[in-house]
Amino acid sequence: MDSSPDDPQEAFVRLGARDNFYQSCAYVPMSFALVTTVSETGETGIGPHALCFPFNVAEPYAMLLISRPTSATATNIRRTKRCALNYLEGDVERLRNITRLGYPGQSAEDKRKANPFTLRPSPVAGSRADPWFPQIIAEAFQVIECTWDDGMDVEMGPLRPGDPGTGKFVLRIDNVLLKSRFRAGVEEGRNFPNMPIFYGFRARGEFWFAEHGKPFAIPAPAVPGSERQTVAYLANRLDEKIRFSDGACARLTGVPRPFLQSALERLIATARERGVALVDEEFLDAARRERNNS
Repeated sequence: MDSSPDDPQEAFVRLGARDNFYQSCAYVPMSFALVTTVSETGETGIGPHALCFPFNVAEPYAMLLISRPTSATATNIRRTKRCALNYLEGDVERLRNITRLGYPGQSAEDKRKANPFTLRPSPVAGSRADPWFPQIIAEAFQVIECTWDDGMDVEMGPLRPGDPGTGKFVLRIDNVLLKSRFRAGVEEGRNFPNMPIFYGFRARGEFWFAEHGKPFAIPAPAVPGSERQTVAYLANRLDEKIRFSDGACARLTGVPRPFLQSALERLIATARERGVALVDEEFLDAARRERNNS
């Protein structure tokens, strides 16, 4: 039953912003990544980070990572420019283990003893061959391998004398790795991983987490004039190299929505066969002629 707007419990009260405002005076649910980096000795270390977000969603694709400038993660990224963002499913015991990896000032030996996870080389040959690319966590369901773009400045102001260096990193995405059993969740909207939701480190000295229920779908509304954008949004998410022009997307608005993805996938398969990177109106005309003549 909805509360009355006149209920005192429904009145807004002001909380002054404080350090770490997202957890000291607000509820901002977040995912978190276990960031692997390579130390000066060549060893892969692990650091949990919640302040890690999508930054650039069109090419060049990038994530933004915010870390303490003095953390081992930040120090290693400034030296090697490489890291991997490892995402794990959650259960209480695993989350307890993760909290043991995040204390400031923890020695490499203490972190090594606290690490419950299995590190293994990247399955990507180029990453394995680079000594500064870290190993990845075998238990992760998803890993994003990244290179720091140190030409992108996201600092709030100039560094003060004695500052160790930046703790804010624009990470260009090199590879997105996903366990096979979760691929359908990305491509078809099912079989989602059980990602824990992080609510931060709260005043009583506790890390707060939550579990989510089964994801559900709400169809996008049919908004007049949005048909081309809808096609473009779907078409340009299906392949990392092949893009659809605005004109091609406008032509494809007549395909019934239940059949749209399969039609796009057929066009992408044809484009791959021909070595074509852009599906435009000329490409659609040629594909139509081939179908009519077959």
